[in-house]
Amino acid sequence: MLKLASLDELYEAKRDLEEVSRRYPDVYETLTHVVSFTRQLQIKYGYMGALLMEEDLASTYPEFVKGSILSLYKKEVDKLKNHEDFPVVKEVLDQYRDIGDAKLFLLILGAKPELLKGSTIIK
Repeated sequence: MLKLASLDELYEAKRDLEEVSRRYPDVYETLTHVVSFTRQLQIKYGYMGALLMEEDLASTYPEFVKGSILSLYKKEVDKLKNHEDFPVVKEVLDQYRDIGDAKLFLLILGAKPELLKGSTIIK
């Protein structure tokens, strides 16, 4: 799915993510780790989003990732999901879901909203 995000939406999401970072640094560190791990493994952010939000994985399943790697990846995602403060993260992710998983997760990795504004990123 393609989504054009306004600069205001992106700045609002960035601000809320920074608030989570300040108020819940431990869970935010785990979130940043999982987002970075997702990028390093070249797994689409849509799959990570679907795992975190407990959605159907069929359309985002990484077909070309070995099962052993995927198992390790799921363990890291589960560490985040099992964190006591994960509901706070989930609430923010759900609030900005229409921006798109890739854009949200790129904001977490430090991308500037101006670079993501109006861009179309495939989940």
